Amino acid sequence: MADEPITAAEIESYHAHVGRTLSETDTVGVHLAARMAATLDRPQPERDLPPMWHFGLFQPRVPTTMLAPDGHPRRGDFLPPVRLPRRMFAGSSLRFLRPLRVGEEVKRDSRILSVQHRKGKSGELVFVRVALTFSQAGTPCIEEEQTIVYRGEGGRTPPVKAAPRAPLAAGETAKEWTPGMVELFRYSAAIFVAHRIHYDWHYVTEEEGYPGVIVHGPLTATRLCEFAEEVGGRKVAQFAFRGEAPLFADQPIRLIGRMNGSECSLRAERVDGATAMSATAAFA
Repeated sequence: MADEPITAAEIESYHAHVGRTLSETDTVGVHLAARMAATLDRPQPERDLPPMWHFGLFQPRVPTTMLAPDGHPRRGDFLPPVRLPRRMFAGSSLRFLRPLRVGEEVKRDSRILSVQHRKGKSGELVFVRVALTFSQAGTPCIEEEQTIVYRGEGGRTPPVKAAPRAPLAAGETAKEWTPGMVELFRYSAAIFVAHRIHYDWHYVTEEEGYPGVIVHGPLTATRLCEFAEEVGGRKVAQFAFRGEAPLFADQPIRLIGRMNGSECSLRAERVDGATAMSATAAFA
């Protein structure tokens, strides 16, 4: 069933989810801030949650027996029940209006903006765009627009082999980050995501055909956002990122940033020189 083409009726049923809304509440707990700080090797915040740490909020409460074989919650709740087997976080655009306060309740309002069906080189693709607003005491703190992509199984991904990296362009700054298995495991635990591609070597190599355990997209984006503040010397007010290729555990990643006027352009570069994630940041 999974390898059969998506029918027009299925696409229409996915489109019926556009405009669907969902409101939830959570608390920006001290324990969450402590776990994220420990995972990212950052100081524990006493009051303001740093940018991108909100990915640890609204953790899934699906019982283990109700998870799909890949570790994701089974489909068909808020998001459309897209039949394509692979689900990935393709990118996001965020506005940080004011910091989320540690210890206070937060409300998340979600709305499905669009569902698009395309056919690419690797087969069928379904893109779902979701708008999210995180508010405290009735005041919006973060506005986010996420893009989730579903695709077919595809072929095996060849190993990524180190190659000489191109020299930095004028004005670029770089630092190296090597995410190990322990960091990926702790990040999965901190955000309570059970997707097996981030910790289960046998599953990701044998079932999904990748050459190694995959680094979380939001984790890479968090590292790029942190680096943007280092390069720009100011707090990030807007941040957008897009995944372009997978990154793998225990391989050095080069984070590169350059100021372009009031904005910072960034990318995460693999050991083979390919750009795995691109991003832009604007400052307060």
